[in-house]
Amino acid sequence: MYKILISNDDGMKGPGLRPLIRELSKIAKVYVIVPKNQMSGTGHGISLAKYKKVEKIEKDFYIVKGGTPADCVKYGLYFLFKNKIDLVVSGINTCPNLGQDVIYSGTVGAAREGAMKGIPSIAVSAAEMYAKDYDHSAQAAREIAEKILKKKKFFKDVCLNINIPKNYKGIKVVPLGISDYNENVETVIDAKGNFSYKLSGRYISGKKNKWSDVDMIDKGYISVTPLQIDQTNFSMIKRVQKIKLG
Repeated sequence: MYKILISNDDGMKGPGLRPLIRELSKIAKVYVIVPKNQMSGTGHGISLAKYKKVEKIEKDFYIVKGGTPADCVKYGLYFLFKNKIDLVVSGINTCPNLGQDVIYSGTVGAAREGAMKGIPSIAVSAAEMYAKDYDHSAQAAREIAEKILKKKKFFKDVCLNINIPKNYKGIKVVPLGISDYNENVETVIDAKGNFSYKLSGRYISGKKNKWSDVDMIDKGYISVTPLQIDQTNFSMIKRVQKIKLG
C-alpha cells in the first residue's frame, strides 16, 4: 500500500486538513504531522538549534508546537515515518498560492521540503480567499495524487503547486504568473505611546499572466505548476561572468 505524509501551514484546526485526510485515505496509508497553530507566510523557514515538542494527537497524527511547516515534514521524513513515505501532500490551504506567493507560502514550503528529500510532493490550495468548502478540492487532490503515485519515478525531486477553483473545467499545467499587490505597513500606537507595525496588502490584479497559473484560475481551471529545487538562473550566468564581479 502507498504511504502519504500530509502536512500544512494552517495547523491542526485548518479547515482543509480533515477533508484531505478523508480523501487520501481512500488510496493510501496516511500519516499526518502539522504545526499546532496557524503558520501561514513562513515560507520554507526551519527552526535551527531549537527543541520543539512533538505531540501525538491520535493514531499516525502528530503536531509540532511552534514548528514551521517545513519543520513538520523534516520530523516526519527523518524521524517519525523514516523511509516509509511515497508522497508528500501539503494543504489544503485556505486561499490561493499563485505567482510569487509560492515564495512566502508555508504550504509550498512543506511540499518543497519533501521534494528536496527526493520524494514526489504536491502543495494544494483552494483557489478562493478563505474557502468554506474543501470537498471538491480534496477529491481533485486525491485524483492527482493517485496518478502521481503510479508514476513516482517521473516526479522524483519535483514539487507540484496546485490551485483548485470551484466547479473547475479541467486541469492546465502552466508556469507561475505575476501578482500585483497594494502593499502597506499599518501603524498603531498604544496608550503609552509605543508603536506597533503590521504588514498588510490587497490583491489588485495579475499582469503579464497569459497562460499562467493566475490566468488559468481566472478561467476556471485547476492550475498545476512544477517547481524545481535548483533556482539558478542559468541564462544569466554568462552575462554576470562578463561583468567580472571578482
